[in-house]
Amino acid sequence: MELYDLVDKNDKVIGTTDKATSHSNRDIHRIVAIFLFDKRGNLYVQEHLVSGNILDHSIGGHVDKDESYDHAAIREAKEELGLTAPLKKISIFYSDETWGGNNIKHFIGLYECQAPKDWVFEENDEVKHIYPMTIENIVEKMNTNPKDFTGGFKNTMYEYIKRKNLSLKLKNYNLGRKD
Repeated sequence: MELYDLVDKNDKVIGTTDKATSHSNRDIHRIVAIFLFDKRGNLYVQEHLVSGNILDHSIGGHVDKDESYDHAAIREAKEELGLTAPLKKISIFYSDETWGGNNIKHFIGLYECQAPKDWVFEENDEVKHIYPMTIENIVEKMNTNPKDFTGGFKNTMYEYIKRKNLSLKLKNYNLGRKD
């Protein structure tokens, strides 16, 4: 069983938890999300297998117990997409979302990176498909078909738009955030 740090609303460690317990008890724990861009500036979006192939971050995963956000982001990039590239931290923020009928609370470490010139996506056990899309197209689709995207991806897109001062707006935004 994988263990994670249980944190309070200030992202301070207060104990240990696991995925099932934290999700069912609405406990706050940590995850990372990485926006991977191609050379044209398109964002790679993956089909999230566990959630029935709805669209999700390029890369994402839980931060293990006693692991830093930075280390988890590097590990997840390697595990999910076989990627080794410099990561830029954008933000760490609180996210409260409903997914699969559960209210899930996370602190999310949001990162971005550029795909190396020689990187080629290879299907694996965690990721079957990724699609390059413009940020504008993703936001348009999130606004017209929000159920096609994970709550976490909508949260991170909102945060990304805000941190990058992009002139885009998410309309169907029902996310309990602490800004």
